[in-house]
Amino acid sequence: MDQACLSCGRDTAAGTELFASRKRGVDLEAKLGGYLCYSCQEGTAAPGAEQSVPPRGRYVVTDHLGGLPGF
Repeated sequence: MDQACLSCGRDTAAGTELFASRKRGVDLEAKLGGYLCYSCQEGTAAPGAEQSVPPRGRYVVTDHLGGLPGF
């Protein structure tokens, strides 16, 4: 999977300053999965308690709270 942010294209790979705050996401228009950096997560449709707007945007955050399975 490409490790560039789906929205802005900045590198979110391990060892970069964006790695710790990235979340998995989906580009609904291009039908691609990938990562969203912290600044691009605002205004996306996030799951559950993290949801900030209704799911109508292009990018959707798919990580759960804490980013770990079962949380």
